[in-house]
Amino acid sequence: MSKRIYKPFNFKKFSIHQNNAAMKIGTDGILIGAWVNISKKFKALDIGSGTGIISIMLCQRNLNLELDSIELSPSAIMDAKINIENCNWSDRIKLFHQSLKDFHPNSKYDLIVSNPPYFKKSLQPSNSERSKARHQNDLKLEDILKFSNQNLTKDGSLNIILPFEQKSEAIEIAKKHGLNSVKECAVYPKPDKAPHRILIEFSKNENKQIIKESLVIEKAGRHNYSEDYKKLTREFYTIFE
Repeated sequence: MSKRIYKPFNFKKFSIHQNNAAMKIGTDGILIGAWVNISKKFKALDIGSGTGIISIMLCQRNLNLELDSIELSPSAIMDAKINIENCNWSDRIKLFHQSLKDFHPNSKYDLIVSNPPYFKKSLQPSNSERSKARHQNDLKLEDILKFSNQNLTKDGSLNIILPFEQKSEAIEIAKKHGLNSVKECAVYPKPDKAPHRILIEFSKNENKQIIKESLVIEKAGRHNYSEDYKKLTREFYTIFE
């Protein structure tokens, strides 16, 4: 059977090639890339960068940002290398082909982002690359939280996107590693559905009151996007003027 060829996914200012990566572009990566607060951030890290889409989005949004991007999968690295080299901000993105446990930065970050693997208890798919990308085999949530506590600046933040049902567990583990939830956004696929994703910003500092937001992706009907989702992602999607 011949390998399927995927057309590049075109955004307003860059394109994403994804012929090799097991995990293709999805809403999760775009959500966190658009949601993260990048104001007054200068040095960032993208953990498990996949095709490189989050790294590229963040550097488009903040022209002062220097970003390190790490990815373990050989196939994903192939795509990320192409995508980063072809984008307008390649001079500010450094791509590392290695695991988080083997990554030792020489300075701290004021921003860390991750769209981590999450199907830790579900049946794993047969494709080994896809399995590693979607499951906590090689990159565990606790490893990300521990690393972030050790490598964030005093006022830095970690931003992640997770299945909504992992929210409580993530916040509990984060506290164990000295990180506090300061901002949360519950993501609803449709107005009448339960939330399926949670965006969380963690900090070493503690807010007296956690900022809580919600976002609905689609109104009634397929691809009938909500105004809030359009506003959040308009800078990137070609379908939103």
